[in-house]
Amino acid sequence: MRAPRRIQRRANMSAALKTCIDGPRTLADIAGATGVTRVAAEAIVSDLVELGWLEEVAVTPAAPRLGRPAAHIGLHSALGQVLSIDIGAHHATAMTADLSGTILASERIELAEDLIARDRLDASIDLGRRVLAKNRDLPVWTCTLASPGVVHEGVVAYFGGEGMPGWKGVRLDEEFSDALGTRVRSAGDCALGARGESWRGAAAAFDDVVYILAGKRTGAASVINHRVHEGLFGAAGLIGELPQLRWRELEEESFADALYDGASLTREDLILAARRSDSRALSALDEYGEVLALGAAAMILALAPQCLVVGGQYSADADLFLPRLSEAIDRLCPFAPEVVVSTLGADAVVQGGIRLALDDILDRLDSIVQGADFFPAAIPESLWAEDRR
Repeated sequence: MRAPRRIQRRANMSAALKTCIDGPRTLADIAGATGVTRVAAEAIVSDLVELGWLEEVAVTPAAPRLGRPAAHIGLHSALGQVLSIDIGAHHATAMTADLSGTILASERIELAEDLIARDRLDASIDLGRRVLAKNRDLPVWTCTLASPGVVHEGVVAYFGGEGMPGWKGVRLDEEFSDALGTRVRSAGDCALGARGESWRGAAAAFDDVVYILAGKRTGAASVINHRVHEGLFGAAGLIGELPQLRWRELEEESFADALYDGASLTREDLILAARRSDSRALSALDEYGEVLALGAAAMILALAPQCLVVGGQYSADADLFLPRLSEAIDRLCPFAPEVVVSTLGADAVVQGGIRLALDDILDRLDSIVQGADFFPAAIPESLWAEDRR
């Protein structure tokens, strides 16, 4: 059954726009990607140029060619920006990007673990404003927020970590939308770390990914078919709550107590000692890898991902525990995925927020294509008009 002509026209416009998001394209490229004739592609591009989405851009050819070079069409240079803010116990990071995902600006601040919620919010809002101001002429399409714990419908619904007093129950979407005057969407930091690595990081070649946060906190999240799997109340991946998996021992730094007569060192001290070839510290980090593998295996057995990414603060020293982690996963999982270490490091979460913001825009475009009788102009007010009705 064919779609009504008007819907098909909007669908073709959306497809052409998505084709140009990844970089400038010729009319022939756009026609091929959308399955229309060159004449139809010209009309579609003309409409998108008139609406402010696209413009002709200069592209330097890879090699000299005879004749007039083909015109290239790309996103309008003044189309706008998205904002991503990662709020943690010890830091906040803000990053902006254009609608192709090219990073425009980034800044990080340190925060005290015992900072009260109001002060943490204010510091993060001020940070977001400063980063947006670096490209103040560009409109803001949307903002994404990352927070430790479980975030559901814009509220921190669960927080089981240390520090961040008063953080549970904070209405993130409401606070930042009011302060920044833009659409806001929030999610758990572990989930956005997974999305960052599956977009531009160590797992970019895979559709289905499990991400393990190996930091002061230990957490898990998954990306299925390039989208974060949120689950009921956004709580997917909360496997550390199961005592039998021993992940609480990692956060309590008690996983190696048997090797240290009931008082093991912190992971930082264990890593330093292991770098000096201290045999007891090396054994302790083997135990760390073994315990980390228990939760990782639970995620793998449930979801059968193609790739497992180890991220977080201690991923920088993964060479000390990755062999035991990989061996344990191979032992516990009949179909073990590829195990890799984060390549985005501390930026995995905030980059995942950028990708979530771009997905948010594309999802709304798809919704308009199917349910409205117009294709929106290239201004945020046009795209998010329904939010204010």
